Amino acid sequence: MFKIFEYCRYDTRQRALQSDADAVRTVFAARAQAHGGKLFGCWRSLVGLGLARDEGFAITAWPDEATAHSVPPPHMLSDGPVTGSDRQMMEATVRPTDDAPPTYEGVYVFRWFDVPVADWQPFCDLSEAAWPNMEEVFDVNICGFFRSREVAALDSKTLLLTRYANLSVWEASRWWNNPVAESAPSMQRFQDRNQFITATIAYPALPIFQTVKQTP
Repeated sequence: MFKIFEYCRYDTRQRALQSDADAVRTVFAARAQAHGGKLFGCWRSLVGLGLARDEGFAITAWPDEATAHSVPPPHMLSDGPVTGSDRQMMEATVRPTDDAPPTYEGVYVFRWFDVPVADWQPFCDLSEAAWPNMEEVFDVNICGFFRSREVAALDSKTLLLTRYANLSVWEASRWWNNPVAESAPSMQRFQDRNQFITATIAYPALPIFQTVKQTP
C-alpha cells in the first residue's frame, strides 16, 4: 500500500464539471498512471455548499513523497479542463487500510481538523474507536484519515474523508443533534474527542467515477 497521498483542490474551466466531469477525472488518472501513482478518487462540488461551481478535489496515492513532489501540478500537464490547483501532501494513518479507490455512491465530506500535536494520538484513538459503531448504525463509510505533512511541528492538520448516503445521514449522525440511541458508543467518543479540536471545517462533494463505455 502506498502511504503518501496528495490532496488537490482544483479549478476547472467554466461548467466543465457539469458538462464533462469524466474529462476532469481523466486528467488526474492519466497523471497518476504516467508518474507511478494511483488515483484514489476525484470529486466535484455540490454547488453552493463549501466549494464554488468549478471546483473539486482529487486524491492521489504515491510511492513516496519525493515522487509526489516531482510531478508537475495537473493544470500544467495539458491544455485540459483543469485550470488551477493547490496541493498538500498527506500520510495515511489508520484509514484507509489499502490504497484501493472508494467506490460508494453518496456524498463525500472532506473534513479538516486542527489539533495540537501533543493531543493528536488520543484524538486519533477516539476517532478509530468510534467508527465501527458509527458505520454499523448509519449508512456511512470512513474512507480516509490522513495527516498533513506540511504543518509546523507544534500543530497538526488531519483530513477525515467520510462517505454518507446523503446529507440527511450527515445531519442525523452529529453527536450534538440528538442521534438515535444505538449510536451512543460512537457519539460519546466524538463528544470526548471535541476537547482536542482547535478548528474544523467540512466540504461536501460528489464522486466522479470512471465511465464504463458500452461496446456496440
